[in-house]
Amino acid sequence: MSEARSVTVGVDGSAPAMAALDWAAQYAHARNMVLQVLTAVGWPGERPAYGGYQLAELKDAARIDGQHTVDAAVDRVRTVMPGLAVAGRVSDEPAVRALLDASVFSDLVVVGCRGLTPTASVVLGSVSTALSAHAASPVVVVRSDRQAGPTTPVVAGIDGSERDEATLEAAFAEADRAGAPLVVAHAWSDVTLVGVFGASVVPSWIEARHDAEELVHRQLAGWHGKYPDVRIGTVVEREQPAHMLLELAATAGLVVVGSHGRGGFAGMRLGSVARRLLHYADAPVLIVRGPHAEH
Repeated sequence: MSEARSVTVGVDGSAPAMAALDWAAQYAHARNMVLQVLTAVGWPGERPAYGGYQLAELKDAARIDGQHTVDAAVDRVRTVMPGLAVAGRVSDEPAVRALLDASVFSDLVVVGCRGLTPTASVVLGSVSTALSAHAASPVVVVRSDRQAGPTTPVVAGIDGSERDEATLEAAFAEADRAGAPLVVAHAWSDVTLVGVFGASVVPSWIEARHDAEELVHRQLAGWHGKYPDVRIGTVVEREQPAHMLLELAATAGLVVVGSHGRGGFAGMRLGSVARRLLHYADAPVLIVRGPHAEH
């Protein structure tokens, strides 16, 4: 018998974490998956200022608080979705390590985002960004509790690379499951070449746009037949990719992008477009691992 598919959601008791919990519960329920609720109470490093006894007491207190957080989250899910299989656990590891470990055994990991507060960069830097860059599974970052309707589109950002296949596979599957339209977006000029090299080296914008539209057509070849019920629209613009996707995210139910962009390499691990979406997108963002991603 195959092991049940699962979604892991990281919670810490905050309102953004509750939004992530609700999103993950709905996702798991719709797909008959198991929901794993995880709270991590470890510190990134030991606290040398505390003695061994004090440190042990602090860890015990953190674990008790963590168990309360997990129990409350599990109760919240069971109250709303009594038929959903849900379990909770507390990890003594720091949040990033605990979630990375969980991603090896999960089909999806979901985390919240605190938004543009003074601590946002800390939260994103230590959890969301690191997890999105290094997780073994796809990752969803939820920024708000906004609910998607049946006509709310799934948006997929593509760049013409081989990684588009994984992005489109995930985006089509999500749109098909939700009965939502799919918008495939491609920015065909994300730098101002005229200002850098002069007008003589820049092809006509008409030709460039035609090439970009042909690229999108090629990348979509075959997907119509695989997902005949998905309504597909395309957006092809001379724009910076992140700016275009952020605008589309304002009315999207989900934005799907690859973990790397053009010119991505293992040392960067998370493309600049994905990074900006994690910080600023209004819709949940699904980060998909490419075919050559390293774990």
